[in-house]
Amino acid sequence: MTLSSPWLILALALAAFIGQAPTVKITSPANGSTVHNPVKVTLQATGVEIVAATVERPGTGHHHLFVDHDLTPLDDTIPRGVTGILHLGRGQTEFVFDSLSPGPHRVIALVADWKHVPLKPPVADTVRFTVK
Repeated sequence: MTLSSPWLILALALAAFIGQAPTVKITSPANGSTVHNPVKVTLQATGVEIVAATVERPGTGHHHLFVDHDLTPLDDTIPRGVTGILHLGRGQTEFVFDSLSPGPHRVIALVADWKHVPLKPPVADTVRFTVK
């Protein structure tokens, strides 16, 4: 087998993917940007399959958004019914805020398992932006 063998290339790519630590990236809005309502937050995860919160399978999770709210303890269930904490439990990878107040905002994306417990190590990203 040579280095140009498609099978070797595929095997190396698969090994890199399997060993990849999960990550999440807020792809919009851009960090430091100035935006107008409605504000669409778009998320991209790698190394973890984003699914509905009802899926009880290793290697999966769903998004939570902390809007102008600090993260809750990372070894505990993310609480429901708390202003500023959104559960995207249907496997969504985006959310639209219709009426964020004018001024600076911070959004933290955090991936959690079906029990709403953050993955370990934490899979999170933060963006700051200003609403005009």
